[in-house]
Order: sequence, then C-alpha cells, then structure tokens
Amino acid sequence: MKDLEKALTEKIIGLKANDAPACENEIYPIYFDRTEKDNSKWLALLKEALKTAKTFEIHCWNGEDEWIELALRYGKLKESDWTYGKMIEGNVTPEFSDMLLSMPKPQNIELENKMTPFFNVFLDSEFQSSHYGTEIYVEEKR
Repeated sequence: MKDLEKALTEKIIGLKANDAPACENEIYPIYFDRTEKDNSKWLALLKEALKTAKTFEIHCWNGEDEWIELALRYGKLKESDWTYGKMIEGNVTPEFSDMLLSMPKPQNIELENKMTPFFNVFLDSEFQSSHYGTEIYVEEKR
C-alpha cells in the first residue's frame, strides 16, 4: 500500500495543467437586484442580442402554463429529462423578437426582482438570461 501511495503521490506532483483553449470571445455576467425599478437595462441587452440571434431556447417551470403556451406560439417543445419544467426551442423571428421586447416587467416580484416571466431565455450562445432575467451572461466579441 505504501508503494502505491508513493507512486500516486509522485504522479500527482508531476502533473501540470494543460493550457486553456483559446477563446475567441469572453462571457461575462450581469446581475440585476432590487435596485432595478424597471426592466429597461435587461431589454436593452436583449435587443442587442436579438439583432444577430438565430435560435432561442426558453425554460419555464411546470405550472407556468401561461408562459409555456406563449413560448409554444414561437417554437416547439424540446425533448428533455428536466422533470420540473418545459423547454421550448425555435428560430428567432421578427414576431418572436417583438413578443420578447414588448413584454412588461412582471409584477410578482416578491421572491425575485424579475425582468421577464420566463425562467431562462437563451439566444444562440451569445445571450443567457437566467432566473427570470436577474442573471445575464453576455458574450463580449473581441
């Protein structure tokens, strides 16, 4: 056993990290807290991302039937093993963009200061809106 420990220790000590692959663009987070009185900053980020987005994916919790039905007007149900909700995917169209950009800020903000009624909104790999728009991950082009 001591020989094995010694051999493993030597191997571990000799390890070195691989270089990270070159990343053309960087993703950075933006957080919206209770100081945001409206969703205008969220909408501005969304509007910019929609200019080049080709596809979307929206996640809604089970029970958010109104929002699931709305998303299904623009896409189709995605096969998933997420048992707690539904995922809808589709192509970004002018009608889809207009729908997202015209939505008012949700009023049910007791738990979170929601920017959107959709739990997650993803546009290609460039825009990720999580936790009802309170966490945004945007790809910064270099």
